[in-house]
This record gives sequence, C-alpha cells and structure tokens, in this order.
Amino acid sequence: MMDHKEAVNTTSINDKVLAEDTFLQQLVSCLPMGAMVVNTDAQILFVNDTLSDILGYSPKELLGSDIDFLLPLEFQANHKKLMMQYFNQPRKRQMGVGQALFARKKNGGHIPIEIGLNPIQQDENTFVLATLIDLTTRQRASNMFQRSIQNAPHGVLVIDSGGLIRLTNDVLCESFGYTSEELINQSMDMLLPQRYRKHHDHLRNSFHQNPTPRMMGVGRDLTALHKDGREFPVEIGLSPFEDEENNELVLVSLLDITQRKRMEQELRETNTNLEEFTYVASHDLRSPLRGIADLLEWVKEDIDSETLPHVIHNINRIDVRIQRMENLIDNLLTYARAGKIESNTQDINVNALLENIFELLEIPHGVTVTRDIQLEHFTSVWTPLETVMRNLISNAIKHHDKDTGSIAIGCVAENNLCHFTICDDGPGIPEAAFARIFRLFQTVTSNERSGTGIGLSVSRRLVETHGGRISVESNTHQRGVTFHVWWPRFLRKDTHD
Repeated sequence: MMDHKEAVNTTSINDKVLAEDTFLQQLVSCLPMGAMVVNTDAQILFVNDTLSDILGYSPKELLGSDIDFLLPLEFQANHKKLMMQYFNQPRKRQMGVGQALFARKKNGGHIPIEIGLNPIQQDENTFVLATLIDLTTRQRASNMFQRSIQNAPHGVLVIDSGGLIRLTNDVLCESFGYTSEELINQSMDMLLPQRYRKHHDHLRNSFHQNPTPRMMGVGRDLTALHKDGREFPVEIGLSPFEDEENNELVLVSLLDITQRKRMEQELRETNTNLEEFTYVASHDLRSPLRGIADLLEWVKEDIDSETLPHVIHNINRIDVRIQRMENLIDNLLTYARAGKIESNTQDINVNALLENIFELLEIPHGVTVTRDIQLEHFTSVWTPLETVMRNLISNAIKHHDKDTGSIAIGCVAENNLCHFTICDDGPGIPEAAFARIFRLFQTVTSNERSGTGIGLSVSRRLVETHGGRISVESNTHQRGVTFHVWWPRFLRKDTHD
C-alpha cells in the first residue's frame, strides 16, 4: 500500500483523469466484466463495482494501490519489468497469452483470470484500461468436462478439425495399448488400419461441412488398429462441439466390441448347429425309424398264433422302444423350437391364461389349487408363457406323492417384470439337483420314469429367450418347493419386434 503523500498525489491524478474524460468513467463503470484504469507507475486510478466484487475489496481499498498486491506472490517481483516493457510499446492485446493467469483475492485465495490490456492516451499521459474476467466458472466447467471424459466407461477422444488428438481417457488408451502421452497431439490416423487412411481426410472434411451427432460407418464392420498391429472391432459415435475459443472439435466415443463379437459368433455357431441337428432329427432319424416301424408291423402280420411267446414279447418290446425313440425326437424338436422368439404380442389376462391351463389338466380331487393374482393384465406373448406355466403346474400335480395336497399360484408386479410363483407341498427336490433339473433330459432321480426330462429345460429356454429368468427353492414353511418365474411385462426392442 502507499503512504499518505503518495496517496494524495495519486488522488489528484485520478481526479484529473476522470474530470477530463467523464465518458471513460461511465464506460468503465458499465463494462460487464471487471475493469480498472492503471497508470505507468502501476497505480490503480479507477475500478468498477464488478472488479470489486470479483476480488472482494471495496473500491476505496483498491484506489491508489499498487496493482502488484493483486498478484500471487511468486509473480510480483517480475511484474514491474513487464509493465515497463508494455508501456514502451503499448497496444491492445491479451495479457499472458498461453499462460495460466491468477489474481489474489482479499481473502488470500487465487482465482483463474483472463486479462485484456487497452492503452489510453490522455494528452501526454498513457494509461491502461485492464479488463478482467473471472474464469472460475469456466474452468470448473472445463474440469468437469475433462473428468467426465476421463471417467467415461468407454473410450473417448477429442479431435480437432485437423484430425489431431487433443484429449483422451484411460479406457481408450487401454483399448489401443498406448499411453496418453503417445496419443496427445498425434494424428488420429495412427489408430486407423492402413487401408482406411487414404480416404479418411475426405470423410473428416465432409463431416465438418455438416457436423451432426451420429454413429460412424452405420452398416459397416468398423475396425481400429491396436499398437501391436492387430485390428479389433469397434463402434464409434461422433459428437461435434465448439470450445470457448470457437474451435471446431469432435467428441469421439469408441467402444471395443471384441467380446460381443465373439459371443455373437459363438451364438451363431450354436444356432447353426442346433438348426442342423433339428433337420437331422426331423428327417434323417425319423425316416429310417418309420421304416423300422413299418417292417415290424409286417412281421406282426406274418407271424401266427403258434409263434413262441418270448418272440411275441420281444417284438412288442421293439415296438415300445420305437415309440420312445419317436417321443425323444419330438422332445428334441420341441426344445429347439423353444429358442425362437415369439413376436405375436397381446394383452395377457393372467386369470384367463390359468383357466386355459386348468381346462387341459386333470386335477385330482384331493389337490387344492389357490390363486393370488395381484397383477391381472400386462402385454406380452401368450403361447410361450402359457407353455411355461402349464409345465410347472402339471409337474406340481404329477409329482405329488400324497392323495391330498395344495398348489398356490401367485403373480405380482416386480419392477419391470411379472413375478409368478408356483408353490406345492409335494416331496420336494434335493437342493443339489436345483441346477440339474433345468438341463435337457434330466430328472430328479435316476429311476424316475414318469417324465422325459424335457419340460423344465423347455421352460427355461422359453423364459430366457423372452428376456426373463426362472429358479426354484425349497419351502421353509412347509414341505415341497416353489418355482419362480420372472417374465417381462413391458415390450422391449431386444425381445419383441
């Protein structure tokens, strides 16, 4: 700060400046950013209210003071020299271009700023109108932007109009095998396979002529180039934007879909094998089996009543095994078809669906069926759901080991799913068999002959194909088990056309 004599001299200079140019005083006062007038001795002659608010000083505390005290301590020593250089060749310019500038507030805190210098000639005196913009909010937004990019769960690049990489994140670096230092300020062409680079400049220029958010290469199989020279499949999104200096930039979001592609390939191979097996089962196995059955019928017609009993018995055993083989083929075809998504959606009335099931099931007199249907209507596919519920309810009836029993059926809404429960008080299922019973041709015990082991596997396949899940658990309040089925109650693009 200054002594009394210096303050008086400064005040007189200040009064002279403002008296001779009232317009300057009004202009500085009306500026939307912080502003002050400084003389060649680095003394503040005038400030506006905006600057006072930014720095936390009153105008009286600033007037007549040396501007150096508004600088961080580490910059004060060299500031006088820089000011003398400026006044030797005063011109309108930004201060500290390319450098991070800070001002020191009254409370000792530092804030990022942008300063513009405008020389003012008054008779033989030169002054400077310094405009100051508080960049705290802008820097906070910039930091938030950079943190959002860095914390994104997918790869992100920021590319300028010349195709240079300006910003990236760790996920992208990991996908390509580079460090951030190896990518920044490099051409993004280094991430492209060689065959794409020839036309990429043209495509990039075309994009900047009509920049709109979009996916890149729709309908094409896009690949990127890893540091080790291998290519990998990607999905790329482009989002143009401008920074605070109106530079045209593009936010590139990149997703490595290698794992997805592998899973899709495995699924295609599985479906292809299943389709081939279905064809073999329906044609190549059934046809010779029918031929054997026809031959057996002719043998039966040719033998007479005097044929030995054990021969007749063996012929009948052959007939039974042919029928079992045909049932096995039918079950395999049923299981294969269960993997296809049904797209014929309609309003599902849960009570009406259960009534349809009970019409085709023979419920013993000693078995009581109760319902607790809290969700009565939703939109879904009828036939697959009815098949699943029929299998579970019929199993509860068929495998009950007593003359009397109960089956409780429930349906409630659970988030975006319908939660069905089928609870019985039958003999139950060993917990060790819970996972096994949903596999193809698996039954509870090795000597089980009352079922084919296809119903639960078909039910699981139908439920999972249509976006749901199925499980079983032992009851704690009584003997028996409870089957749980979670079935989507809203239409989804991934399971409904």
